[in-house]
Amino acid sequence: MQVTRTLSDVQPEQSGLFGHSRGAGAALYYLLEKGNVRAVVLNSGGYPPQLYEVVSQVKAPILILHGTADGPEDGGAAVTNITMAREFEAKLRDASKPVETAYYEGSRHNEIFTNPAQYRDEVQRILRFFLRYLP
Repeated sequence: MQVTRTLSDVQPEQSGLFGHSRGAGAALYYLLEKGNVRAVVLNSGGYPPQLYEVVSQVKAPILILHGTADGPEDGGAAVTNITMAREFEAKLRDASKPVETAYYEGSRHNEIFTNPAQYRDEVQRILRFFLRYLP
């Protein structure tokens, strides 16, 4: 992020992050540690219970994109299951944090890469989300 913000066409105060799988974890932890991004998209992320305790530190809107059949069989992990994603969403809502979600029925961990319809839908949602929070 530090290097990106030095590029000539970048507006440093308008930074957003997208991450898939472990990249979603990295994006979320960056938000929690640095807090200097305006919006974060988490695609097929992992949501261990330890995160529930730090939702008060979230300082930017979050878009969660997740398949309902996410799990270890397709590159995910125990913490990428849909129950944990929904629990994290609930904790964010309970803390009055801005969160949007899209859950893809029957989709597995990597279907953003293998399902053209889901890919198109996710890209459109991401675009609308970033345009709303990164004007």
